[in-house]
Amino acid sequence: MANRPDLSVELIHHEQAVIICPVGRVSGNNLEILESAVQEQMDAGPGNLVFDLERLSYISSVGLQVLLRCSRQLGDEGGKVVFCALNEDIDNIFEISGFSDVLNVQQNRESALVQCHD
Repeated sequence: MANRPDLSVELIHHEQAVIICPVGRVSGNNLEILESAVQEQMDAGPGNLVFDLERLSYISSVGLQVLLRCSRQLGDEGGKVVFCALNEDIDNIFEISGFSDVLNVQQNRESALVQCHD
């Protein structure tokens, strides 16, 4: 069981955006799972991404870097990246790291999708 990745990424295609739902923990040991899912969506062309983080229990600094890079790159290409449904642990990580101040964070998926429509 030591090789279990502790992370899965679910994708939901919505009219306004692709919703990326990481489930579990993001760390250096499984970062490629998140990176691959994000890169695949970015390679599909400029669009909007919503990261629903409700079922994410932990994210390391390298995971945060992936999210920041994605947000900046997609923003430069005319897309929008919105984060939503942060549970208490992830909200604390975003606050401590300052990400709450530089990323578009919404309370829930519905308000995140509204941000993508505007």
